[in-house]
Amino acid sequence: MGPVMVLRMLTHRGPRLITAHVTPASLIGNILGADYFPGFARWYMKVVYNLADLVLSVSQATTAELEEIGVRRRIHLTVNAINERQIQLLSHQRSSLRQQFGWGDELVVLGVGQIQSRKGIEEFVECARRLPHLRFVWVGGMPFGVLSDRRSELTRLCEDAPENVRFTGLLPREKVFEYYAASDVFFLPSKHETFGLATLEAATAGLPLILSDLDCYQNWLQDAYVHGETVTDYVEMIRSMESEAQRAKWGEQASEVAARYGTQMLTHGLREAYSLASRRSLSSQKS
Repeated sequence: MGPVMVLRMLTHRGPRLITAHVTPASLIGNILGADYFPGFARWYMKVVYNLADLVLSVSQATTAELEEIGVRRRIHLTVNAINERQIQLLSHQRSSLRQQFGWGDELVVLGVGQIQSRKGIEEFVECARRLPHLRFVWVGGMPFGVLSDRRSELTRLCEDAPENVRFTGLLPREKVFEYYAASDVFFLPSKHETFGLATLEAATAGLPLILSDLDCYQNWLQDAYVHGETVTDYVEMIRSMESEAQRAKWGEQASEVAARYGTQMLTHGLREAYSLASRRSLSSQKS
């Protein structure tokens, strides 16, 4: 949403469409200083989103945030979807992937996302500290570099993490898919998400989901995940997943929900959105 994008939106003469993956709330705990200038972030995003003929919202919760900051352009709900085959094909390589990663028979708890407070990285590390017999792996890094919020503190958190935690850093998306296929449980105690694309990827891999109870999750996951609020909650939930039967139960439920958000839905949703944006663009030009 930087100046180059704004310039292109102002000069483009065809349909203008924006997918809203970012809201003011998603910047808190993400970009350095975002919590000091919430008013500016709200104003800037309102202006940018109102440049479009159509704004794609990835969840009902995101739609509510956009409307609350004053977006008046047509908001069209088109939830995230993925190419499910890229992940599902890796399921047959689970044993070889675990061997490649140096994992034994221990339970592997996976987290995927940027290293930031908003994603619940502190809770993730604390749960690992309380469950030393399990292996915890966090895939992701700090793509904003020196602009990352609390960079020094979070770097120290990772350096001081217990031995059963591994941080992979930033990885290509195809490599991330391998970690989904090889892991046992997906755990992401986020404080805010617009949709939760990593969660959808994990569900597509058939992993049981342990999450915080966010509005966006309630909308699309419904009852197909285990949720908590505190480290104590999460520790007990992770312990419950040491049961193979529990993992199978919750993994199957997550997989069933994820099946609704595959390639077919993605194609249909984008085709509908592009057509709608084109019609609105032509209508505005005539008026």
